[in-house]
Amino acid sequence: MREDFVRPRSERENAARRVAILDAAEALVLETHNQRFSISDVAKRIGVSQSTIFLHFRNREELLTTLYTRVGKNFFDTFVGRLHEGMSDKAFSEAFIDTALEYPGFRLMRPMVMRVVEESLNKEYIHDAVKEIFLYRTAAADKVEEILKLGPGDGRRLMKSFVNLMCGAVQADIRKLLATEDLDENVVEGVRSFDFRSGFLNGADLLMKGIRAGE
Repeated sequence: MREDFVRPRSERENAARRVAILDAAEALVLETHNQRFSISDVAKRIGVSQSTIFLHFRNREELLTTLYTRVGKNFFDTFVGRLHEGMSDKAFSEAFIDTALEYPGFRLMRPMVMRVVEESLNKEYIHDAVKEIFLYRTAAADKVEEILKLGPGDGRRLMKSFVNLMCGAVQADIRKLLATEDLDENVVEGVRSFDFRSGFLNGADLLMKGIRAGE
């Protein structure tokens, strides 16, 4: 067992251990894409027992929702930091998807956390996580509304739509696929349609036009 997990615990040490557990859980999600996630996997990755994890998180659901709020905060903070006065709708859409690519945990975890919410919404810590993510998104949406000079409420509708579009876009790395030689032109164009970033931007363009048309 890791020595830093068995020494007498101060408040600072406990906080550091929680961060270490969350870091391990996030790395696991990114590696497995949600195909495998358990307390035992996290414990093995850190080199501690499962009971040690339970000293800091009551169960798998609390660990997941706590991690989701962390990655959500990082995502929205970074995205808002890229907004600036006078940016075009295209630049705005690119800022969103590039942030999503930089913080993939947010889109990868969303389906998993939604299942947790569906199954355990009566738990107070689930309520707290849902509210926290909602506040991050609405704060970002209000900033979007200001930067893009949208109508009242349009920023929130747009951000909700962008998050849903991000999670629904086909996710593939086309660079490896297009490295194959002697592909038919139609095959090349078909492969390009699988690209996550361009697929998102195509949908985002339609959403932005719809928002603008309603102004």
